[in-house]
Amino acid sequence: MSIARYAPPRKVVAATLLSATLLLAAPLTSAAQDKASPLRDYLTAKRAAIQTQSARVVPPTKIHAKVTAESRSGVRRLRIGSTGEFQYISDSGRNYAGYNLGAGSWDSLVGTLASSVADEYIVQAAVQGVPLDALDVVFTSIPERKSETLAYPNNLSYVAYIDSPATDAQLETLKRAVHANSSAIDLVTKPQQVSHAEVEYMHSASVRDPKLPPGLRDFITEEKRPAVLARQDKPAAGKEKAAEPETLVARAHVEPRTGLRRVFLGKDGYHQQLHDSAPGLLGYGLAPTVEEHLLGVTGTCLTHIFEVQAAGRNVLLDALELTVDGQLSPRFGSNVRSPARYSDIRYKVRIESPASEKEIDALRQSVEATCPLYNLVKDEQKLEGSIVRGAYTEVND
Repeated sequence: MSIARYAPPRKVVAATLLSATLLLAAPLTSAAQDKASPLRDYLTAKRAAIQTQSARVVPPTKIHAKVTAESRSGVRRLRIGSTGEFQYISDSGRNYAGYNLGAGSWDSLVGTLASSVADEYIVQAAVQGVPLDALDVVFTSIPERKSETLAYPNNLSYVAYIDSPATDAQLETLKRAVHANSSAIDLVTKPQQVSHAEVEYMHSASVRDPKLPPGLRDFITEEKRPAVLARQDKPAAGKEKAAEPETLVARAHVEPRTGLRRVFLGKDGYHQQLHDSAPGLLGYGLAPTVEEHLLGVTGTCLTHIFEVQAAGRNVLLDALELTVDGQLSPRFGSNVRSPARYSDIRYKVRIESPASEKEIDALRQSVEATCPLYNLVKDEQKLEGSIVRGAYTEVND
């Protein structure tokens, strides 16, 4: 694949600083023209960290995330890590009984994929000694309907904007290494073995105590059910068909001095993500690793579809909590013989409901049949990538 050369437009705007002390925005001019290159210095330190880790035995990483459907609002709170030290909110838009308090699962998925690809370019550049002066990855997906009841992000592709004095051949070799070694690319392009969700069911009273404040049951019946039924209504003859899903887009910017990835979701970048490296690979513990967040996002999607299917089936829910666990083989280590890969992905759901066990099991089956990201991970996808030379710039409107 050829490598394009990017001619920057006249008007550019810099990304907003996330932290004045830790996160420094990318320079507007070509960093390759500067005498000092913070990203090259970071890659040198990264290479040393990789060499240190490669000299010792490294165990697999256990990944754990928990998602809670928050009472009357129905928003999905994602807690990442064994103690839930990192949290994200996932929400729907106002047209689907949400408040737009956080990005939806589809947007979050594209954001984590952009960050994953950017991280792998950094790691492989450090391994191969390829100098980089600036790196942004723009990831896009065009959702596709697989059946009448199932659609999910598809047509996965990215553009890596790279400012570097490396040759075209070096960058092509770098790209091949990224695709061969990325655990995230493997997760979404190769069929994964995923277990059925294990359900922990607790029966609750059919009539709630009127003294209690409104809860998840009220959200399901008063907010989500009308929104779900409105979407299920087929357009009458002569009326326009429902609009096709819009293209999903996210941009991951690599902060040159820290390697942190700041991710802007959607065309307006309204919702954002932040990802850090693992502790042994120059991580600061400021944010989750993207590998953790990526698996957690599949959990927010499942939780939301439990809400959707419960609303459509008129199944009352008083509590809904989901955990996702998995394992990631080590990236580097004296015992490493193959690229890092996910395995042993498991979901467990805790439900409080006045519905019968039979109704809850039917609910689980309908969720697994229609959950976009649960099925995306189980299916095979294609992913394409390209490189554009030059630092990423954003044109003023």
